[in-house]
Amino acid sequence: MDILGLNSISIVFICLALASIAYYEGLLNVSGTIAAFLIALFIGYQGGLSLVFLLVIFLFSSFLATRYKFPYKKERGIQQGLEGERGWTNVLANGAVPTFVLLIARSPLFGGIGLIRFDVAILLFVGSVAAAASDTLASEMGMVSDKVHLIINFKRVEPGTNGGISLYGEMWAFIGAAYTFLVAQAVFYISSVEAFSLLMTLLGISIAFMSCQIDSILGASLERKGLMGKSMVNLSAISISITIFGGILWLLAY
Repeated sequence: MDILGLNSISIVFICLALASIAYYEGLLNVSGTIAAFLIALFIGYQGGLSLVFLLVIFLFSSFLATRYKFPYKKERGIQQGLEGERGWTNVLANGAVPTFVLLIARSPLFGGIGLIRFDVAILLFVGSVAAAASDTLASEMGMVSDKVHLIINFKRVEPGTNGGISLYGEMWAFIGAAYTFLVAQAVFYISSVEAFSLLMTLLGISIAFMSCQIDSILGASLERKGLMGKSMVNLSAISISITIFGGILWLLAY
């Protein structure tokens, strides 16, 4: 069996195992599981096993954050879904941007010629995953904090309020952004893929952390008024931040 065939089988198996574990552990419902499998499969075939592994790390950290003090969250009615599970809209909100980045980098729609260089796409991909991780950890960990303030005016609000931030949540927002890039560096080193420079790493972490703040601002304004749903807020924040990231890379002639 050739290497390509073995790699293809590995991608399918890992994606299937990833989705199954997420469903079994209650992190995703049926629709979320199917969406996660399809997105992971596309990412695996477009970007390779290294990028799939990053999704595994993201899913694992999301699971731990979701289960952190879950009885407390459920008692106050601020948990995701009924038991912390997420559906296809949440999966799409977090996975659409990294999927799109790989699509325009390697797409038969453009005759096999990507609209952006693949090394740029990888950086934007990791940045979008880091943005999703930053928001997920900030939300799940921050909602157990007693001192929560609305990001647009810093008035005290109840934990779990859309747009509410806390020092504890902000700390985890930074950790989510930073550990994603550090894990990516380690994975790329093991996979013999060229790692990011220190400048690009710091810039990516900053953009991912900024994405979490954009999410909070949209949550405090548009979501609280019923003009946007949570998934649309997540998708918009990641899209805005990665567009800014791409613009900065273009200005730096990266």
